[in-house]
Amino acid sequence: MKILLLSLSIFISTLLWSQTDKTFSHNSLTREYLEYVPAIYDGSEAVPLVLCLHGLGDTKENFFNIGMNYLADTANFIALFPEAIPETQFGLGTAWNSGASASGFVLNPSIDDVDFLIDLIEYTKTLYNIDNQRIYVTGFSMGGFMTNRLACERSDYFAAAASLSGTIGTALTCNPQHPIPLCHFHGTADGTVAYVNNNYGNDAEELVEYWRSHNQCDATPIHTALPDLVSDGKTVDHYLYENGSNESTVEFFKITNGEHDWMYYPVNDFTYTIEIWNFFNKHRNTNVGVKNIEKPSFVYPNPANNYIYVANQSGNKQAMIEIFDISGQKINSYKPEKWPFFVDLSSYQKGIYIFKNGHETVKLVIE
Repeated sequence: MKILLLSLSIFISTLLWSQTDKTFSHNSLTREYLEYVPAIYDGSEAVPLVLCLHGLGDTKENFFNIGMNYLADTANFIALFPEAIPETQFGLGTAWNSGASASGFVLNPSIDDVDFLIDLIEYTKTLYNIDNQRIYVTGFSMGGFMTNRLACERSDYFAAAASLSGTIGTALTCNPQHPIPLCHFHGTADGTVAYVNNNYGNDAEELVEYWRSHNQCDATPIHTALPDLVSDGKTVDHYLYENGSNESTVEFFKITNGEHDWMYYPVNDFTYTIEIWNFFNKHRNTNVGVKNIEKPSFVYPNPANNYIYVANQSGNKQAMIEIFDISGQKINSYKPEKWPFFVDLSSYQKGIYIFKNGHETVKLVIE
């Protein structure tokens, strides 16, 4: 499922200096990701966040070339490009625990990528003013399988999802709790994740029907044949299923003779990246407030000097407290025997830290 992506020729320059290579500690593993914050972001208003997931064996740097950063420059959103952990059983390179399965084998089954990706977004929300109603996820190939897993398991969290050449994996039991807008792209000549008789998950049209039915959209789609602008041997049909629950929709781009690659104009009739953002831009997650839900901080006092107390808001008596520096590196962890938990800060330098208790995160200032 690895693909070598080409830089989109509709854009002029790469501006690689704008991306930031970061690490994030999760479950005792150091996870890597690229962060892109557009120059127009100033923190004065809440902005969308787009999570971009690469395919099997790919890297965050290579997948950055889909060009989502160029759209971020004008639409003012933040984009994250996390990297999966290399799997060791078959030597296939980086792999998401996505639910994709072949002959009963699942790659990286012990890696909790759902929890990692949610934690990464929650951490990013402590650094930037993120609009909770506009958190999106997209992925290609195995990243498409991972996108569908997130839609299945965290339909409450994402405003919309877009999968490309990756469906719902055969090892995954999909039981979404809410309707979630979903857009899928698939080529009929895909030789890696087949359009029909998919070896790793359900077929393309079966996937679309699953989400249409789940969202309770109209059974009959609005069909549009996109203009055949380029002599690339491919044609594109767009199917729009409207009137779903909670204003959800399902969209499907069927690329006749399309293969396992990333389409972009002028090589092809249209550009995946642009269509993904156009789809995302239509949808908001009304299950949450626009900004972070306000509730009492579990860390007090804040700002702090020599000590803090950490409350247990989750109700989980086995909860772990983790402390990260502003770069995302974990510097300490505690397992309290009683709550609230006292933390001596005398050994900490002045600055900004991130405290995590389960999925709750807070920015702490030590003065």
